[in-house]
Amino acid sequence: MNELEYSDTCRDVVENVGEVRSDEEVVVLTDPLMVRVARPLASAARAAGATTSLLVKPRLGGHNVDQPAVVAGALEAADVVFDVGTYDIAHTDARRDAAEAGTRFVLMRGVTEEILRDQLDTDYEALLEVTRAVARIQTAAESARITNDGGTDLTVDLSGRSGFPIDDGFDRGLVVLPAGKSAIAPVEGSARGTVVVDYSIDELGRLDSPVELTVEDGSVVEISGGVQAEELTALVESAGDCARNIAEAPSIGTNPDVQLTGNQATDKKRRGTMHVAIGDNVTLGGSVACDLHLDMTLTETTVAFDGFTVLEEGTFREAAVLEHAKTL
Repeated sequence: MNELEYSDTCRDVVENVGEVRSDEEVVVLTDPLMVRVARPLASAARAAGATTSLLVKPRLGGHNVDQPAVVAGALEAADVVFDVGTYDIAHTDARRDAAEAGTRFVLMRGVTEEILRDQLDTDYEALLEVTRAVARIQTAAESARITNDGGTDLTVDLSGRSGFPIDDGFDRGLVVLPAGKSAIAPVEGSARGTVVVDYSIDELGRLDSPVELTVEDGSVVEISGGVQAEELTALVESAGDCARNIAEAPSIGTNPDVQLTGNQATDKKRRGTMHVAIGDNVTLGGSVACDLHLDMTLTETTVAFDGFTVLEEGTFREAAVLEHAKTL
């Protein structure tokens, strides 16, 4: 019966976000732990008249690992895919190949029943204006610097790189929900300094204590902290040297209507947060392919692009951002 509480939201996601038409084939991709969330989306797609398949795949070992061949084939054959899984598929060859073939993706990894019910209600037009403004600032910047009182001080080269607003329609074949971030991949080898992650990390959830990354020449050379730092080290070592690549930085959360939950589905979208990621950056225009892409959310940071401050100790400077973006 809980599904009745978010049936309206699912219809909105299918019809207005996924733009599903009655002559299309839809795949709702999920895993055994997320079927309860996926099922009402499949029902909404069926109600829209689309030929709809609910595909339950094995719960694979982590984010952005290779997908089974039968899954990859289904993604490429579909017109629209709603991904409602435990783990992310955004940075996989299966998703990229399908998007290249014309499949549209709505990615909702880690979206729980509570998120679906309580955290998808926002003014998307106003949100898109802000997210696009951040993307323009990122795209125009030659460099960025991230600092905070916890010891973070990271600089990156952004020359020739473009900001990627994830809620900007299907220009790149995908939309991510909840909406509200603009990502950017720094030039490979350019990131230098220290990142102290204070809030949450993919696969580890909410942190018990900060995790510190030492970065040299675009690569994480040391991970220190408590037990979760050891867990992160194990994840990185299992994926190989490519996992040490600084894949995103600084990506900015822009959504005022989601909450910090320890889940990257919301944390990295929360207005006032920023995040870095390690591993694969091909989806964002980079050149490092990897079976790992992990996001890490920081709060109370100061982020400046070519000296212009977008975040000041965790406060998003909305009016200044919108005004500055108009000049670019």
